[in-house]
Amino acid sequence: MGRMIGIDLGTTNSLATYIDDNGEIQFIKNEYGNILIPSVVGIDENDAIIVGELAKERRMMNAGETASNFKRRMGTDAKIKVKNRTFDAQMLSSFVLKHLKENAEKQLNEKINRAIISVPAYFNDKQRRDTKMAAELAGLTVERLINEPTAAAMSLGSHILDQNLKFIVLDLGGGTFDVTLLETFENIMEVLSISGDTMLGGEDFTTKICEIFLKNIKLSIADLSRDERTKLYTKADRAKKLISLKNVEIEMEIKGKKYKSEITQENFRETVKPLLVKMKVAIDKALQDGNTDAREIEKVILVGGAVKLGIIEEFVEKYFHKMRGEKIYFNNDDFIENNKLVSIAADPDTVVAYGVGIAVGMKERNKVFKERILTDVCPFTLGTEIVGRRFAPIIPRNTTVPTSRSEYFYTIEDYQSQVTVGIYQGESLNIDDNLFLGEFLLDVPQNLAGKEAINVRFTYDINGILEVEAKVVSTGVKKSKLIINGDLSEEEKNEKIKMLKEIKIQSENKNKDKLLLERANRIYAEIVNTEIRNHISDYLENYKMVVATGDRIRIQKTKKNFSEFLDKIDPEINDMSVEDILKDFEDETEEEDMKEEDELEFWN
Repeated sequence: MGRMIGIDLGTTNSLATYIDDNGEIQFIKNEYGNILIPSVVGIDENDAIIVGELAKERRMMNAGETASNFKRRMGTDAKIKVKNRTFDAQMLSSFVLKHLKENAEKQLNEKINRAIISVPAYFNDKQRRDTKMAAELAGLTVERLINEPTAAAMSLGSHILDQNLKFIVLDLGGGTFDVTLLETFENIMEVLSISGDTMLGGEDFTTKICEIFLKNIKLSIADLSRDERTKLYTKADRAKKLISLKNVEIEMEIKGKKYKSEITQENFRETVKPLLVKMKVAIDKALQDGNTDAREIEKVILVGGAVKLGIIEEFVEKYFHKMRGEKIYFNNDDFIENNKLVSIAADPDTVVAYGVGIAVGMKERNKVFKERILTDVCPFTLGTEIVGRRFAPIIPRNTTVPTSRSEYFYTIEDYQSQVTVGIYQGESLNIDDNLFLGEFLLDVPQNLAGKEAINVRFTYDINGILEVEAKVVSTGVKKSKLIINGDLSEEEKNEKIKMLKEIKIQSENKNKDKLLLERANRIYAEIVNTEIRNHISDYLENYKMVVATGDRIRIQKTKKNFSEFLDKIDPEINDMSVEDILKDFEDETEEEDMKEEDELEFWN
């Protein structure tokens, strides 16, 4: 039996954790030493699959050869074209999971074949099954799927969770928003209700900035090529990180013409109001389903990368302080800010992955991890179909799991010999608006309408496995169906596995050499200033010339200098103006000239 890891499979970034020999939770690093792995998949010029940082760097210049944000399409039949191949979200996710698995095997020097994976709390059954299948295609057995906000709550530590506390976790990731209402008592952490929106996340706030920019320059998204759209999105995403502090400026070239526009904080606030309304609706729903008044909430924890956007914390503060009178304070703790009703997790990007690591420790019964009873809830209502294409709920949403519930149904026609037990998930009275999970036929004695009763029992466990059993009351005959591990037949699954084996995966060593060049190309495409572009071009040509010499020491030195230069000008990590960058170049040139003069004087 191989080692188990914890995985946070995110829309924007993914992470993996493991338990070390001392019982400490550690993060898996990639070949560049980073723990945040971009959830981006691409195909390079050699038709090899690339995952993570290299794929992300190539995205701007090769948008048609990369795929991102595909987590939002989990559970759908959507096809995503990447260069000359077509994938679904399940397969693209399997590439990311396989990459995380291989990073773990390299770091730990042992086989990894089991994992606990986090999913949005509001993922439906098909989205959860697609996640399990993606893991299986990557060579991982899923020991458990854990809801992301629940994992985040587990990270809070005993000094919070041992209190009698009713709190709420708001998880705004790159592509999804989850609301989880929880209550703790001694060693029990109970999920009271969950709500959310699988089509609301940080990506949507970025899109709003794109809309503002295009409106300001009087263009539409249709006027941009695919590469230009990707370039604008990248610039908007960077602007989003600064908009809470100041007005931001976006400058880019479209169809050979340079455009520049300021995005003001006021304009941004006005434009994102519909997104904040969607957040409010989800929070209202969770409180209502949990029979909880907002005044009962003693702490609100914000997690997910998108909560670093200042307007999110401000909105949540206003929402809860408007709904309640007094604040409740806690003693000092390391994880969340002291003396605040609403607090952002210390590291919102990694808190879910850390919580999944705790779940791994508890699953392995590691003595370092305190045993805690954790209850969860069913995210959507489960039920069957009745006459008139109507939905008959059996397990209401937010029912604590594991649970088993049954209802009686009756034949509707004289002398019918069979009934169809349809299995659905959703909240609509109209059966066609809900998610179809499966069905089976049950033989019944022929009798007058309404004379034969069928007891239908739904049993749902903490791993999201649903068993449906139907029993004919008069005969005791039973039939059941287990909804687990996706809709793929063995033949379809084997076909996908075969396809994955035939796909070429780029080697890590080549990735390391290519990342610097791709990064330089990406920055060149982003920066409009001609003088800075010339500097990049000079560095790039010099690096290629040195690489051609084969002198390893000289190559490493040049590579280091080139990387440091890119660090200074990369908009991804450095918010310097063009003027400041050029001034830096002038200062460095003067220092180099003085150094050369000193050396000449010495030799003369």
